[in-house]
Formats: sequence, structure tokens, C-alpha cells
Amino acid sequence: MSKLDDDLSNSDKPLITQNFNQNNNVVSLGKARGTMKDGSSRSSTTDVSSERKRYCLWMLIFLLGVMGLCNLFLSITIFAVLRMNQRMESMEVIPEENLITFFGKTDLDRLCIWRGICQGYGDEPMAISGDDSGVQINVRNLRDQNHSSVQVYWNGTTVSRVKVLEAKDPRTGTTYFSTNSPNFELPSGVEKIGVKIAETHRVTSPINSSLKFEADRRVTVHGTEGVRMEAKDILWKARTDLFLKSDNGSITLSGKEGILIDLNGVRVVPQDSRSQSGRNQYKVCVCMPQGKLFRVQVPPGNKQVSCAHVSMTPENSPCK
Repeated sequence: MSKLDDDLSNSDKPLITQNFNQNNNVVSLGKARGTMKDGSSRSSTTDVSSERKRYCLWMLIFLLGVMGLCNLFLSITIFAVLRMNQRMESMEVIPEENLITFFGKTDLDRLCIWRGICQGYGDEPMAISGDDSGVQINVRNLRDQNHSSVQVYWNGTTVSRVKVLEAKDPRTGTTYFSTNSPNFELPSGVEKIGVKIAETHRVTSPINSSLKFEADRRVTVHGTEGVRMEAKDILWKARTDLFLKSDNGSITLSGKEGILIDLNGVRVVPQDSRSQSGRNQYKVCVCMPQGKLFRVQVPPGNKQVSCAHVSMTPENSPCK
């Protein structure tokens, strides 16, 4: 190789090297551009998915807001229709006094009162009634068991398991009746009391005043250990029959001036052939076990006549 060739080759080396470096730069730039294209596509996909999630979140918030507004309008409508505020149409809540005041007529199925106090308001009386049924007031203990009760029905009132029962005037506070007192005295101005069934140990009237029992159909007086009546005069009247009955004892009629029986209402039975005629005296007999009274004629001369001297034929028997 000549020296010229060596010079030429030496002078061309930088050019070749420069071209080679430029080609390398082009290749590397091309690879970089390709890499930049792949990154932009991935970032665009991520942006689309995040926008979708954001849209769903805003839609959910919007739906919840619409539902909240609907519930608000519904609640306002309910409060407006039912007039639910501190004072409603028929009820008022007084939190300072821990009271609930009812106005007018209130229809309640079951009412639970924690303090157990239910009273009228001002001068207006309180009426508790049940439609075609009774009213029950029960007091329960901590174990939810009935401790005391008041039952009011159309045919009677029952008060059970109470220590003291008092009936008072709400205005004056006067006690009309109390179970603490053994005597029940009628207030002044009350002349009679109407009851269907009364259980008591003793019934009396003031001195120089009469005690009278009346009934449209029947009056029954009985005691577990007998009945005793004492008075200046005892008068029994009935439209049909009077019955005196003793289950395990005897019946005693005693009077200082004797006992008088109105014989106009006592049946007279015919005598048999052994009896003589005469109507000036009679003997009172009793049918057993019916307890009916009948009288037998006693002839003059006070002849011994027993109750067996009567005609007991079916058509004339006084005990039928």
C-alpha cells in the first residue's frame, strides 16, 4: 500500500466513523420514538377508565341525593298530615313536666304508663270507655307479672290485689269510700245505692231510720255462717213467695211481742174426715224440703191437730 492510500484512508476514517455514529443515532432515535408511541397509548387507556369511574361515582352521589330529597318531602308530608309536632291535634308532649296531655277523644288499644298516673286535665273530667268491650287496668311488676288490676265490664267491676282503694272527690278531696275504714257511710244527700251483688260483713241504718231492700225480681240474702237480722220491726213483702232456708243449721224467728203472719196470703188446705169444722184458729205448717207455709184449721176446744191431718192428694197437696 502506498503512502497516498494510507493518507486517503486516514482522512476518510473520521467520515466513516461520523457516518457510523450518525447511523447509530438514527437507530437509537427510532427505538426511542417507538417506545414513546407505546407509552402514550397506555396512558390514554388509563385516563378513559378513570373517567368512567368518576362518572359512576357522580351518578351514585346524584341518585343518593335524589333519594334523600324524596325522603325529606315524604317526611314533611307525613308531619303535615298527622300534625306531628310538640302539640298535635289530640295530644301534647310536655317534656319539662314529663307529661303527655290528651285532648278530646283518644282511641287507644293498649296504653303503657311508666309512672302509673293517669288523670284529667283541669276541670275537665276524664272518661275511659271501651267499644263493645270492657276496660282493664293492670299494674305489672319488674317480672312482667300482674300485680294489681281493675276490670270494668258491663255486668260488674272487679278490683283485685290492692292494699287500699279510695274514692275521692277530685275538687274537694273528700273521701267517699276507703277500704281502710271498716264502715261505708253514704255521703250526705245520697238516700239509696243500687248494686247487683254486695259482699259485706254488716249492713246497718242510722237510729230512727229504716233500712229497706228492694228488687224488681228477687232479693237473696245469705251468709257462709248464717244471717242474723235485728230491728224493732222486720217486714218482709213479696209478690209471690218468701223462702227461708238453712243448709246446715236451724231457722229461728223470735220477737218480743210475737211474730205476725199475714194469713191472707197463706194457703188454706182442706182437712180430712177426722177433723172437725171450725175456722176461728189455724196452725201454720211447713213443707219439707220445699219450705212452703200452709195453715191447718184448728177446731174449737184446742184439740190436738197436727200437720198430718191434711189431705195430701195430688190435687190438694200444699207442697206441690
